[in-house]
Amino acid sequence: MARLNDIQMDALREMGNIGSGNAATALSQMIAEVVDISVPSTEILGLDSIAYALGGPERLMYVIYLEVVREMPGTMLTVFSPETAEFFVRRLLQQKFVSLEDELAQSALREIGSILCGSYLSALSQVVRLSAVGTVPAMACDMLGAILDFILAEIGQVADEVFLMENELYVAEKKLECSQLFLPRPEALRTILSAIGV
Repeated sequence: MARLNDIQMDALREMGNIGSGNAATALSQMIAEVVDISVPSTEILGLDSIAYALGGPERLMYVIYLEVVREMPGTMLTVFSPETAEFFVRRLLQQKFVSLEDELAQSALREIGSILCGSYLSALSQVVRLSAVGTVPAMACDMLGAILDFILAEIGQVADEVFLMENELYVAEKKLECSQLFLPRPEALRTILSAIGV
């Protein structure tokens, strides 16, 4: 586990704050409503801690994930509870009832996840002054532990540690759950920590 000094922790918090602001603006524009986001919790965790930090490996979740390329290679994930996923899809499609099994709803959720991932990648790039671009997103819905096992198997489990950014979103006083995970490749993690330690 990486041990962070005060400068690095401040930089991580700044990244979370910038990412949250970017995400709130992007979501507000997408659903045409004001989105408020709490001050985010930002930390680095080991791989074995992720599922438990997000409520447990047996919790049903929707996960949008994409590969990150350029100077910070890794994998970025946006994790939604089913209630939050349905809420955003209903708002985006302007429909009172939606089925998250429909292709249109899944496409809308992938778009939301992609924009949120982009918000945090942009924030991370601003803080560490390294470039990062996300690829086309994919989506999975299952127990969180199973999804993470699948994604880690797909990427060869090359990440050792994870940037976790947890937010509480509020739309019309409704509280929503959304978390961001960035799984940098080991060399990218070293580069990032070095950059924010200066």
